[in-house]
Amino acid sequence: MVTTTPAPSLTRRTTSYGHQISLLLAAAFALSVTHTVYSRIAGIGDPRFTVDTPIAWVFYAVGFGAAVLARRTQRWAQWTLLAYLTALLYVSVFYYPTTFVPRQQTVFGWFENDVYTGLLMVAYTLCLYRVRRTTLVPADA
Repeated sequence: MVTTTPAPSLTRRTTSYGHQISLLLAAAFALSVTHTVYSRIAGIGDPRFTVDTPIAWVFYAVGFGAAVLARRTQRWAQWTLLAYLTALLYVSVFYYPTTFVPRQQTVFGWFENDVYTGLLMVAYTLCLYRVRRTTLVPADA
């Protein structure tokens, strides 16, 4: 006699990506703060954006605030975060490279630039999925 076992039920996990976006943004801004401090210590920082300039403090306050905002489920918060990430990526890709002078192009400088931008791109992609209410599902599910 042949017995068969029923196929295990597939449970589809869903997420709003808020937690993941928040962690990505916190990591990106923590890396950026570290690089800003490193640049100051190494004497290679941009004088317009250092640990002493108020604009740096505002930038990081808004950045870490965005990480907190990412955990909110309201649609206005999701759209606000998507707009913020769009602007931030625009600056990261089109403006920042024009200010990244040779003295700043250390191994850590390149690492910070590439990883920071990559983290923002992943956060943006998840935020876009979130706004569109799209959930990634594994192919075997």
